[in-house]
Amino acid sequence: MFQHFSSRDLLAYFQNMVRRQRSSFVAAGHGLLFLVLFTIVPSATKENEQSLGHSESFREFQEHFWAKFKHFERKMELEVVKLKTKVELLETKVAEQAFLLKECKLSSDKKYENKMPLDYNREKVDYSLLPVRKQCQTPKTCLEALTADPSLESGMFFIDPDGHGSSSVLHDSEDAIDTGHCFDPGCYSRQIKYNATLRQITMLAEVSNECQQSIEVDCFDAAFEFNGIAYAWWNDRNGDPRYFWSGKNNNLTSHYHTCQCGLEKSCVDKSLSCNCDSDLAMELSDIGVITDKDLLPLTKLNFGRTIAPTSVKQHKLGRMECNGKVVLNGMPASCEDLWRIGYTLSGLYSIRGSSSNKVETVYCDFNKLPGDEGLQTWIGYVDLKSESVYFNVERNTSYSTFNEAMPFDWETLNAGNTFNVSSGIFTALRSGTYFFAFSSFSADSYNLFYFDLEVNGAQQASCRSPMTIYDCHILYTVRLISGDKVQVSLQQGATNIAHFTGVLLEEDIFQS
Repeated sequence: MFQHFSSRDLLAYFQNMVRRQRSSFVAAGHGLLFLVLFTIVPSATKENEQSLGHSESFREFQEHFWAKFKHFERKMELEVVKLKTKVELLETKVAEQAFLLKECKLSSDKKYENKMPLDYNREKVDYSLLPVRKQCQTPKTCLEALTADPSLESGMFFIDPDGHGSSSVLHDSEDAIDTGHCFDPGCYSRQIKYNATLRQITMLAEVSNECQQSIEVDCFDAAFEFNGIAYAWWNDRNGDPRYFWSGKNNNLTSHYHTCQCGLEKSCVDKSLSCNCDSDLAMELSDIGVITDKDLLPLTKLNFGRTIAPTSVKQHKLGRMECNGKVVLNGMPASCEDLWRIGYTLSGLYSIRGSSSNKVETVYCDFNKLPGDEGLQTWIGYVDLKSESVYFNVERNTSYSTFNEAMPFDWETLNAGNTFNVSSGIFTALRSGTYFFAFSSFSADSYNLFYFDLEVNGAQQASCRSPMTIYDCHILYTVRLISGDKVQVSLQQGATNIAHFTGVLLEEDIFQS
């Protein structure tokens, strides 16, 4: 801290120094400060007013300098506090990670036990707030890894994908690469090397809702196709050549060729499907995004027709990016469908039959992946009905009306309330296979009588009784659609006893 001096004291001080050290500089520190303050030493003959003015200027500088110093000191104190806080947070994070790592190691040998470490310090780390039951497994996606540890920064990580979140697959061709000069179709070929196996990438696509991969090609006098000859293409994950550079293979042909400008009708030459196909000596580019996840990733890029000295072609391939979880429309139809939506526990499952509208039981071995033999083992059909349907009705009074649905006197069973006794009509509540049995006895054993069994008014089965036999029986199995109507009608003779029974044998759970 500086002292305050009067003008007379300062004047005497400088006069004394000038006499003793005329040819030398003032000592380091004090001398530098006083030289800044007084570049011209006032002479002893100057008036007291002038000395007083210098003293006031010096005092103002002192006060300004001291204020600046205090501000800097406070700022440094704040920075020290911030650094201490960061250090404490880092120490807490290290302790948390060490605790979780310890629990992960223990969980591989024995069941988790909720015990605190010996060096547990509640004032420093409150382990009771930590997610101590985190699974010690490889995250399935980048999103899961970030959720488990929000402090993670972008970088390279191992994941075990199951379709959640968003995941990118890196490769060795993300920068712009020149194809050089050659003429024949596909004379330049580059195999894409990914940071994962093709099988892993395929499984990622299988469990993801959508995947895409961008491709950018800059060209100068270098066409993809010219005069009907394809000079450029890419290979899908199965190794098959593909000639479209954006979107999907919408027309399902093996030589479908287009670019993004072709889809938008905005190419330089409106008659062509790609800008580069114009083969002009000018800088052009085609940029697109392949969105057909069943073909991704791109495994090889092939180009040609760049023999001219001025021809230039560069390619830049984006990462394969997948996001979302696959969504099934309706009930799963296979173990592969179950795997796609996240099932991992092997066992018996009910699925929609692939060749029928029935529910089937299969054994799924989720230690295997789609495409592996033994993933699915068929067990059998499931006798599943959404609602039971059966009836039994009778009559014991005389009836002789022809060509109409015969009513009945009472019902003993009518599950689903599908049979109307007064009208004599059964209405199918569910689509499926039904069995019907009808028995009747003639009121006059000496006359012919017979019945028809009808579906929606059309005869399907009948019974006739000759003169010597006075009973008639119909046994009939038929597939009905919900809403179909079944009845029996007298065609000849008369009856005074009748029984009618029906039951749903097998329901079509899945409507075709």
